[in-house]
Amino acid sequence: MKTVKVLSVYSVVYFLAFVVKTQGLSLLSSFLFLFLAVFLYCVEKKEEKNCLPLCGLFALGLLGGEGIAVLQLSRLSLPWSNTMWLSLYLAYFCFYLSYHLFPYIVSFPEKRERERSAEQDAKFLKRCILFLLGISYLSFSIEAISLGYIPLFTENTPHAYSYFHLKGLHYFTTLFVLVPMLLPCLYKLEKKIGLFSYISFFLSLLLPILLVSRYQLIFSILLFLFSLLLEGYRPKWRKVAVLFLFLGVCYVVLTIERAHSVSYLLDIFEMKNRNIPIVLVQPYMYVANNFENLNLLTLNLAAHSNGFKMAYPFLTLSGLKFFIEFPLAYPLYLTKEELSTLTILYDAYYDFGLLGVVLFSAVLGGMGEILYALQSVKKNPFLSGIVAQFSFYLLFSFFTTWFSNASSIFYFGVSIFFAILWQRKEEKRTKQGKEKK
Repeated sequence: MKTVKVLSVYSVVYFLAFVVKTQGLSLLSSFLFLFLAVFLYCVEKKEEKNCLPLCGLFALGLLGGEGIAVLQLSRLSLPWSNTMWLSLYLAYFCFYLSYHLFPYIVSFPEKRERERSAEQDAKFLKRCILFLLGISYLSFSIEAISLGYIPLFTENTPHAYSYFHLKGLHYFTTLFVLVPMLLPCLYKLEKKIGLFSYISFFLSLLLPILLVSRYQLIFSILLFLFSLLLEGYRPKWRKVAVLFLFLGVCYVVLTIERAHSVSYLLDIFEMKNRNIPIVLVQPYMYVANNFENLNLLTLNLAAHSNGFKMAYPFLTLSGLKFFIEFPLAYPLYLTKEELSTLTILYDAYYDFGLLGVVLFSAVLGGMGEILYALQSVKKNPFLSGIVAQFSFYLLFSFFTTWFSNASSIFYFGVSIFFAILWQRKEEKRTKQGKEKK
């Protein structure tokens, strides 16, 4: 009953926001979408009794992003097609419905207390962290030596990081992003923040700075915060404020290091009012233009990609694309070549249109419910890390096609590998405990 009520409110408010937008009342439409996003987040937070309700995060990311995008402050904006509106509506509707109906279709194991050894678990987790950092720094060193530079120390090179890639190896260079999400569990096991944790955290944040990668820095820090929340901690606001202050300073410095001048950015963004400060324009365009790219796709798509867009990371990471010829070169429909971020729905629509959006959203909702259920049953830091990654992708669903992105799938794959190792360790310990009895 609760699901029906929430989806009814969602449908009514969404329709109102659509109608007022078509009447030219962009500001009111924006307010309705933002209100809807916050309302859905608060409802889900209260229902699930945690700060990271997946349906709530998806509402903030997709519907909150839509609320910003409908303002259409750039000359790059075009009137949205009916298919565009329907795609966004169905995406959240199907995700929410699937997430809340899945427990009635699939039964999950009950929570069982297992014999735990905090000391042994901490040692195992430290070895995993050292392995991830070791692989990252080794791969980074190989790339730096082979390419002859480190992005942070270049001058007047706007795309230094974009060219800092050795095919295949760079996936391993960026494994440092998975380290911060493991530190809250280590703290829980050791009951203290040791020198190892401080050094690991520092080293995991140093690499994205050396790479001049704002995304990887944000990703690492938010995974750390999400893992804290998933482990049951409520960090003090002062500490969170300091962390975000550090993130803000680094973001500004890395933006300067990327050598993109204000005039260059304003020329690309083509704002209707060029007097809006760049500090507001840049984040606005990083949200709004992604929806414009999706709208262009719905307006101009000539032929669907029939599953190959969503399958791209699997064909790439498995190496199949090097042995079998697949049709993977599909044109991107973009407002500008420099503005290439796409929203989470882009590839799903490219593959199968509205049907693709419905299926993708429903599968995503089912996956979310499974992950959350397993994470609450099994005390596995890597499973919590997977949920943290999933939460991040939903919160930033306005940004890009996370689930058809090779890097995202690679991080999931590595996390699953370590989660299995952890689970086997637990099963082995349980078996030994029974044998002793």
